[in-house]
Amino acid sequence: MRWFILLLLFLGAVVNFADKSIIGLAAAPIMKEFSLSPVEWGLVGSSYYWLYPVTGIFGAALADKYGTKKILAVVMLSWTALQFGVLAIAALPLLIVYRVLLGAFEGPYSPIAYNHADKWFPPKLKGFANSMIVGGGTVGAMIAAPILVSLITIFGWKIAFAILGAVSFVWFLLFQFFTKENPVEVYKEVQKNKKAKIEKLKLKDFLLLLASPTALFTTLAYFSTYILVVWFSVWLPIYLVESIKMSPAQMGYGVMVIGIVSVVIYTGISMLSDYLFKKNQNWRSSRVFVVGGSMIVGALLFASIMIFQNPFWVIAALCIAKGLAYTILPIGPTIMINEMRERGGLMTSILTSSGNLAGIVAPLLTGYIISLAGGDKLAGYNLSILFMAGAVFIFGLLFTIFVKPSNLKGKDKDQGLDYLEAKSS
Repeated sequence: MRWFILLLLFLGAVVNFADKSIIGLAAAPIMKEFSLSPVEWGLVGSSYYWLYPVTGIFGAALADKYGTKKILAVVMLSWTALQFGVLAIAALPLLIVYRVLLGAFEGPYSPIAYNHADKWFPPKLKGFANSMIVGGGTVGAMIAAPILVSLITIFGWKIAFAILGAVSFVWFLLFQFFTKENPVEVYKEVQKNKKAKIEKLKLKDFLLLLASPTALFTTLAYFSTYILVVWFSVWLPIYLVESIKMSPAQMGYGVMVIGIVSVVIYTGISMLSDYLFKKNQNWRSSRVFVVGGSMIVGALLFASIMIFQNPFWVIAALCIAKGLAYTILPIGPTIMINEMRERGGLMTSILTSSGNLAGIVAPLLTGYIISLAGGDKLAGYNLSILFMAGAVFIFGLLFTIFVKPSNLKGKDKDQGLDYLEAKSS
């Protein structure tokens, strides 16, 4: 059942990406229908993130208390209702309300999905499982985008949104009736202990935990990488066209190749991390050093495109740099959950919310950095690349030095998964 659950969590991430990106794909018909100015459209685009970081933390906390399966079901039903509700939108205010609510209910998905997968997979497979969830967004970019464009062209933007609502409802039915909350009956006793620990959680203790070197520098490393995530999403296409002088067709293929190769790389490194953990049971050598080293090398490769701007080198360097830097995305949640297993959803929501904050800040910051170069666009892009490579390098180095997860945490929970492994074998 665990692999079916992972497949559903992967597909949920694809739907999450599709819901997030379809508004951009439908920009032209929506702006035309409602006679929106660029400023008004910018308001629509940003409204999605207004509540996203806050509800990510709140929803994950509810999942810790009531169960990840229940809250994921509520989340998916909310997506269904909101996407069908698009059929009633007739003016800009309703469109903004829709985007705010959609962002609010999509915010909790990633941290809850990481936490749910953590229940089902033993330590030797946790990195791989999380990399599959992370990969859902990348696959969504490559697969969902052309499908959504076709749906918008054939049926109109409102029907396309409603179809996504139907997909969310099918996901809800499969997840609700064909999966379980926990993998083994032995885990029930652990759940009782977990609830007792949740009741005793104090805000002061939680804040001290977040300020610990392990939690703090894991979050900062995740945040720095997410600035890079936003750059790849927002600025990479125009950078390849304006600075590397690729044609639009070459740019499209380049973006696709970078996406595919990077998924293979960070999934492979996650599997390597799992393998090392299985061998030595040491968090520092198998998780921290692998991720930190990958981020540092990835940052150097990313910076290299400022010097070597041959199109083939740029694509090759970005493939590897993206794959290496992104390793914090699947491994980071595993480290955070290990720090407070009874609040796994809440801990992962700290990471994903920091990423969402980067999503709000990074486009504006990158635009400002590029503008500092005046009319020299190449110099502006290089300045932004230098800033991001420096951030990933510095926080990757600090992550490597200061993050020291305990090897003893979560022992009871992993015993339940070890039981499952023995039973299945």
